[in-house]
Amino acid sequence: MPVRYFPYLFLPVLLFFACRKDPSVDPPPADPLFTLHVNNEYSPIQTRFAIFLSDESGRVKVYSEIPGNDTTLVTVPVSKPGDRFDCTVVNIVTIDAPGSGVRDTIVHLTTYTNLASGETINLRSPYYYQTTDLLVTFTGVTSVDSIIVPDGLTFARPQASNNFSGQYRVLHTGKLWMRVQVNGQPTWRFILFENVDGPTLSVTVDANLMLPLFAMPKNIALPFTAAWEYKVDGVVDTAGFRFLAMGDLLRAPGGAIPVFNDIDVFEPISNDIFNPGPKPYNGFRVQLNGSDPSPGGNILDRFFAGIPATVPQPAFDLQPTVLSDNRLVATQCIGSFDALVFSRTRSGTPHITWDVYLPPSGSIASYRLPDVPQTLGGQFPSLKIYDFGGQVRVRAEDYETIMPYDVIVRRRLRNDDLLWQAKAGYLAKEKVF
Repeated sequence: MPVRYFPYLFLPVLLFFACRKDPSVDPPPADPLFTLHVNNEYSPIQTRFAIFLSDESGRVKVYSEIPGNDTTLVTVPVSKPGDRFDCTVVNIVTIDAPGSGVRDTIVHLTTYTNLASGETINLRSPYYYQTTDLLVTFTGVTSVDSIIVPDGLTFARPQASNNFSGQYRVLHTGKLWMRVQVNGQPTWRFILFENVDGPTLSVTVDANLMLPLFAMPKNIALPFTAAWEYKVDGVVDTAGFRFLAMGDLLRAPGGAIPVFNDIDVFEPISNDIFNPGPKPYNGFRVQLNGSDPSPGGNILDRFFAGIPATVPQPAFDLQPTVLSDNRLVATQCIGSFDALVFSRTRSGTPHITWDVYLPPSGSIASYRLPDVPQTLGGQFPSLKIYDFGGQVRVRAEDYETIMPYDVIVRRRLRNDDLLWQAKAGYLAKEKVF
């Protein structure tokens, strides 16, 4: 056979192997993504947000500007199932001093360590206000002699000529209340509306079912000798359903450390008080800040069944340790608590604050600030070189209820319950090193 025909003899064999599919080889898997869902409720005029994710070595994996009044999906394209990253939320606010022409910039960074994929971040004010038109009609009355709707603008006052219907535009954080005097009676009656969400709340209220308010004094005694101030304003006694008289700021005599410089007592959360009949209360919310001889002190935010005669003291503490460079923050942890917060601050222009949330681990907890993305470093050179001076503010946070670190971070990121911290029984100790 001529040599020129040899190549054609191998052609069927080559076609056989070319068409054969190896069953042992699967197609490459789809690239898994680390994702964060971000909902930004601020307008671009109010503030500017960005988010960057870092690995355990501090290297930036992704940087994303967050548009205002919009939702964004932040992803790490090259990631594996179970990957966790440190997430830093950057908030940049530009301030103009009225009439001076002076501009200042405030940069606030918050890092949440070891964040899992799939979390949701709601960028909104922790004290976000909303406006609701309260449309109220009273029954069982011959006259509405006086009515007070806190933070409410009156559009129509309830009287006989309009069938005792009133309209008030109320600025609130999800809860609003009012008190009235009816039928010539000297006693005030009140009603609370909770979980209010929407432009309009229309209700019909039987005044005879509203709880009475008795303006009677009540003593508040705390278990320590201290210099502190308190103010009671519109508080309801859980045991006697009595209204604590609104009064001026009261000052207690000074004394030994700790010094509690302010205490706020708020009206309690009720159980659907709008329904007919008295309802039990969950208690009083108390916020307290106390000072130590050294910078720092104790912080409390909890609900109590009544105005407390005692307040808990932290069974944990923090002690300083040596810092090796201006990126490293560290502390000695004493006792058991749920979360640790490092804060470093640069005064001046721009004013920069960087907070880091991490779980306490062992006796010494440390964290090295991640790399600063090139975009931010170019805008703020002092941030790029970690110009914070030598001080670090450290806070140990503990919760009365069982609160794992992941749950604490998720509550802060979602920011969908203004009272979650008080409900969980917050107690903290803060030190400045």
